[in-house]
Amino acid sequence: MTLRIAASSVLALVMVAPAVAQTYVIRNAKIVTVSGPTIPNGQILIQDGRIAAVGPNISIPRNAKVIDAKGLTAYPGLIDPFSELGLAEIDSIAATQDINELGDLNPHLKVSSAIDPNSEHIAVSRANGITTAVSAPRGGLFGGQAAVINLNGWVTGEMLVKDSVALVINYPREIPLQANATARLRQDAEDQRKRRIELLRKTLRDAQAFAKLIDAKVETDANPVLRALIPAIKAEMPVMITALTAQEIREALDFADEFKLKPILVGANEAWKVADLIKNKNASVILGGVLDLPAKDADPYDANYATAAVLAKAGVKFAFTTGDSAHVRDLPFIAGMAGAFGLSKEDALKGVTLYPAEILNLQTQLGSISEGKLANIILADGDPLETLTKMKYVFIAGKPIELKNRQTELYEKYSKRP
Repeated sequence: MTLRIAASSVLALVMVAPAVAQTYVIRNAKIVTVSGPTIPNGQILIQDGRIAAVGPNISIPRNAKVIDAKGLTAYPGLIDPFSELGLAEIDSIAATQDINELGDLNPHLKVSSAIDPNSEHIAVSRANGITTAVSAPRGGLFGGQAAVINLNGWVTGEMLVKDSVALVINYPREIPLQANATARLRQDAEDQRKRRIELLRKTLRDAQAFAKLIDAKVETDANPVLRALIPAIKAEMPVMITALTAQEIREALDFADEFKLKPILVGANEAWKVADLIKNKNASVILGGVLDLPAKDADPYDANYATAAVLAKAGVKFAFTTGDSAHVRDLPFIAGMAGAFGLSKEDALKGVTLYPAEILNLQTQLGSISEGKLANIILADGDPLETLTKMKYVFIAGKPIELKNRQTELYEKYSKRP
């Protein structure tokens, strides 16, 4: 006998659901597959944590738990490809921050060892449709190795989708100075920046030499720093390079060319100024600062809002990011803002679903509602990029997630105040 679950009883389902994978069917939903045509009224079969079938008329197993999604739309779960989820809790309290380590050279450190699965930001984020995120380190020149996590699990190991998805390089920034700064001060700042860039180069050159010794089976010392760089210099692991200004982007792309790295530009606020160059270099962009004011007085007021549209027109693969932990919940609204300034509705949605999955080389697992992929699915009463839309169901790796979080608890508490 087929079981049916009403919307009012989904929380009870979650609380009693056993740890083993179950079979679910979402029926009567409008299905926005993202990678294919939208299905006006269809069904999704979830088995063993993955999407087993999707279509207007699929076979429903007798033991399936059925969710009637009439009036709702199914979307793939949203992805933030450069967050601090699980690493930063309260900005003003240093003890809750674990986003960087001492020193400049930490490519061997894996951020997965520091992720806190009990972060309050995780539940808040998934309540707004975010099911997956990249937790990335920040400090030093080589920040460490970023990890992809699903936003559900008792321990970090249960959350991990990919332990080491990319190496993070913080390309030395142009040092902002006051307009009245002396020539000597400007020269000192530039010299300091050049020294840090040279340290980047020297470390990668050392890694290249170290890799040759390894390939030749020459006995070497352990050197975890250089050993960790080998996948990057062999282009086996992409490199997330933080660069904001047009000049930093140019330098970062030249740097990636010099060492034959696979670059993913992060931040890239002024990517709109060098979009054609980014395309020619075959680089991807994880776009931050969409809601920020323009960095320069002479820039158009909507420069950051419209950057995604410029990148799309140039043929550059891009994705949106919030870049922190507290505001990951706002990811869909960032994409929505870009959609209001020249980006197509389809590309805006792909910028938080399929495009980040492709940039991270996880398109076979995430980013769309397709057979074989992880069952990260959201059911909403409208467009997830609009602020008034509410999430009604969230599935992560095939499990229905309770949408209760710190903010809903506070709402319930204070709404009852006499």
